[in-house]
Amino acid sequence: MASKTKRHEARKKRQRSAVPGAPTFDPHAEVMVDTWASLAKLMAKIGATDDPETAADAALNEAVAEFATKVRRFDPIRLIEVARLASLPMAPTGAVAPIVPDASASRLELLALVALAAHQEEATGVASQQQEAVGDQEMSHFVSEALSELDRLLHLAQLRLFASADPTDKLALVSLLIQGGEVWMRNSSYPEMVEATNGALLDGDPSVRTALVAELGFDATDALAVLNACHDLQEIAMNRRVDVMRSTMLQAMAATEAGRTDNALMERARSSLMTMFEPEAKDVTVAVADIASHTSIPEDRVSAVIERFRLNLAEATPAQVVDAFSTGKNPLRARPLIVCANERVVLPHPALHVFAVRENLEEYLKTSTSWSKYAKHRGDLLEIRTRAALGRVLPGAHYRDAFEYYVPANEAEALGADSSKYTKRVEGDHLVLLDDVAIIVEDKAVALSALSRGGKKTRIRADLTGIITKAAEQAGRMRDGIERDGGLRIEGEGWVDLSHIREIHTIAVSLDDLSTVLTATAELVRAGVLSVDNIPWTVSLHDLELITELVARPAEFLLYLRRRRTPDVTVMFSSADELDLFLYFFEAGLWVEPDPEEVRATFPFLPEPATSELRHYRSQKPVILTSRTDALDRWFYANRHTGADVSSAPKPTMSPSPVAPLIDELQSRNFTGWLSIGATLLSADFDVQYRFARHGDELLSNPLSDGQGRSLAIPITACVDPAEGWLLVWATRSAAEDPASAQKRARDYLRAKKHQLGLPRGAVFLYDEPTRGLLEVLYDGHIGPLDNALTAVLHSLRPASGVQRTIHPNAKHPPRAVRSKPRPKRKR
Repeated sequence: MASKTKRHEARKKRQRSAVPGAPTFDPHAEVMVDTWASLAKLMAKIGATDDPETAADAALNEAVAEFATKVRRFDPIRLIEVARLASLPMAPTGAVAPIVPDASASRLELLALVALAAHQEEATGVASQQQEAVGDQEMSHFVSEALSELDRLLHLAQLRLFASADPTDKLALVSLLIQGGEVWMRNSSYPEMVEATNGALLDGDPSVRTALVAELGFDATDALAVLNACHDLQEIAMNRRVDVMRSTMLQAMAATEAGRTDNALMERARSSLMTMFEPEAKDVTVAVADIASHTSIPEDRVSAVIERFRLNLAEATPAQVVDAFSTGKNPLRARPLIVCANERVVLPHPALHVFAVRENLEEYLKTSTSWSKYAKHRGDLLEIRTRAALGRVLPGAHYRDAFEYYVPANEAEALGADSSKYTKRVEGDHLVLLDDVAIIVEDKAVALSALSRGGKKTRIRADLTGIITKAAEQAGRMRDGIERDGGLRIEGEGWVDLSHIREIHTIAVSLDDLSTVLTATAELVRAGVLSVDNIPWTVSLHDLELITELVARPAEFLLYLRRRRTPDVTVMFSSADELDLFLYFFEAGLWVEPDPEEVRATFPFLPEPATSELRHYRSQKPVILTSRTDALDRWFYANRHTGADVSSAPKPTMSPSPVAPLIDELQSRNFTGWLSIGATLLSADFDVQYRFARHGDELLSNPLSDGQGRSLAIPITACVDPAEGWLLVWATRSAAEDPASAQKRARDYLRAKKHQLGLPRGAVFLYDEPTRGLLEVLYDGHIGPLDNALTAVLHSLRPASGVQRTIHPNAKHPPRAVRSKPRPKRKR
């Protein structure tokens, strides 16, 4: 009783210490809630009409006309700069800008497009408005109010899309996700990573680079340098205005304190303050000569870049640009430079230009004779980068890259079951083998077209088929061959025996960043893009590279593959970004509770599910994940910018695990199955992992008096697929027992017990009583019948029906304080 009282007191102490001083609220969630509230109000108003689509269209057109009338009062270039200052996060040189969840580049882009189109209408006489003098700070006041109006325009446009969507169209939601991503999301990958990729893609092949220079007058490096220079020079001009304002304000304050009245000085101070926030157009635009001087690129090349990347609205009206923008056809996406009448240029913000370089130049290359060379180079680069990323998290694995193997050419060959007679030769991108684990990866370098981004259904299906469906089918074909035949006949190698493989994962890597689509696996299945029995982890190259950089140990990566490929994961967890899913995995496990009744059907030796288990399963609610990348942003910036404070930005890691030392020892000693065993240990929640870590010491500290070793067996059955079941055994060798005999005894017991329970894989952690060290880890993946000797062992075992559910390794919770006294374990 005293021990129980102490545990209660310790628990209360932990709970008291965990209470925060003040409640916190996720700022990203706050923005999401505000957005939903705004949409709900509009939906209530429009949904009450007989024709919601027509009502939404009329409300949008009215709102656009009203907003365009207000915008016409201002010089569009000056207005863009005022909005730029209000919208973009800023920070001192050498520091990462603070995270501002509601700072939306989409607002700034839409304001720029409407202002330019309205000004264009006025210049051509389509619309006219008497010009009035603009007072001090009037533009700033307008911009502060315009942000909510721009949100209303975008929300009305969203409602119009929702209202026009065909509920019977299985691709409708995927289309809305793509269009929504185009409207709201910027920098789905870090620009620094995209910049490096663009350089390797577009300037990495000498023949492609030569063609660009010869036909366009510049290469990708030139293009990016010019766009970067435009942004840099705009920042320099802004900082210059800040310095002038600071200097004149200090002078005016000093004169006032000294009792001097200097009207001219006071006027300069007031003017510098106004100019800081509402500068003249000439002070916010950049000349070609200045860009040439800043980059050391000849002026003719700079002019060629500007001409290629200049925004062209043709004769679009405000209503037309809003319609295009809100459906995913953003004119600034590939042409972000605004060129003024005097040929000076301005860049609304820097979030688009890195991505614009590749999209714009690929658009040109598709029409040139260099396209085939570029397409091959693009595919080769993706394969090389994917292979390098996998190498970081799967050390010691055997890799096959860009190889050919044989599959049945028809049903007759498939039914013949003789793999040596298969006649159809196909290609595979990557096959990674590590003990009992096979990872099959297919690379797709094709990009989502502008038509798909704009919501054209037929093109969306065609593009997603080329990017996702084909990759899944090709990876699934190799998986089926391994499972059906127990190996592959590979060109140049002959038959490769893979009958020992017990776990196969498929991955589809895209060169294009399709965050909102790649994280919506459930919707891709519903739309027929993926098959429910063939779901690869679909991920962009940049996310794969970053994830493999964050992973501290290979077991984490394998566990993420197991969790991420679970069909219910993207039903239960909704996220617009793969990194949010991954960081939530680090934080809480990305676990979806399986149906206990289905688990019981899969593993009949388990007892009937308890009422509490059924209640817990049914109480699960879908979760919408908000951004979890704030800490990652700080770490990424600190590690890639000279002079940044690395110590203040730690690398995001998985919650500390009690079994981490054991997992690391498995890997360092290269025990067979170390990767899959490690992932299985890591799959349990914190309390279970703590007990796992203690089992060896507990057995060693309580030896049997008869000189025999002790053992403890635990089945891992938190799944509905029998292939995912495991048996983990902790055992000891007494001083009186020969090490070889102890290992044989442990192996025999593991295989017999595994066979009895119908579990395909298992491992024994064999500890040495004299030294108290881990003597051996014995892996077993045998799934066939037992020999006569093991049959005798089988008959000596406790009946399978006597096994109790001792653990349920569910969600990986954040770590809690370790108990001072572990719970006792039963011998099995």
